Amino acid sequence: MSRRKAKEPGYIVPALERGLLLLQAFSKDKPVQSLGVLAKELGLPRATTFRLANTLEHLGFLIRDEESGEYRVGAAALKLGWTYLTGLELPEIAHPFLADLRYRTGASVHMAVRDGTEIVYVSRLAAQGALSSNIRVGSRLPAHASSMGRAMLQDLEDEDLFDLYRGTRELAPFSPETPPTVMALRDLLLKDAENDGVVVSRGYYEKGVVSIAVPVRDGRDIVVAAINITASADKFSDDGSTRELREVRLYEVSVVTGFPAYQA
Repeated sequence: MSRRKAKEPGYIVPALERGLLLLQAFSKDKPVQSLGVLAKELGLPRATTFRLANTLEHLGFLIRDEESGEYRVGAAALKLGWTYLTGLELPEIAHPFLADLRYRTGASVHMAVRDGTEIVYVSRLAAQGALSSNIRVGSRLPAHASSMGRAMLQDLEDEDLFDLYRGTRELAPFSPETPPTVMALRDLLLKDAENDGVVVSRGYYEKGVVSIAVPVRDGRDIVVAAINITASADKFSDDGSTRELREVRLYEVSVVTGFPAYQA
């Protein structure tokens, strides 16, 4: 059989192995397959392949089109995939996307989650040659003064935002650009929403530093985190439609795709 490894471990169940190899024959490039193609791919007799496919169809792992007779992956296989992903931590799921984003932009890349009025860094990939930073995994920053904080706050209704900052007259200033009050923060969040949720922060926390952030949503469209790219102001242009901004928007979609909210 073409997919077998040269050296087999002991206690292999051949029928189970063949069934799993049949499932592995489906891919993004080959989502639909005929019985004949599957038999050829696996190096098995057509009758054997039919019995395997019929069993997998019965269990919900495959779906057979009645007109064409072709097969595609069923919901039972999807459920296994979700089960695997939900067992991972968010930084694990996001890491390959963040690493590629750093490569494409040349900027430092971060991911954070919100804890009340603060954000907590859960991933940091520093750009090569980046300036030394005190930011580490586990570091906390005020949400109102950070791009990722604003990205995660923008979905809150006004009532929820004011309740979150109840009793706060003034917001701690970190630079001349930091919003001084909750009302000023609300106005910024409205502008962010008009920009499709993309937050461009120029010196809101640290003067001379530009950050572009987007929220990360799960399968229920709930904000679960945020990602950003950060660099000195001279690294980014003043154009609001920069290549970097487009890259971050692209990766908002990528990370969402990787982070599930599946519930059986």
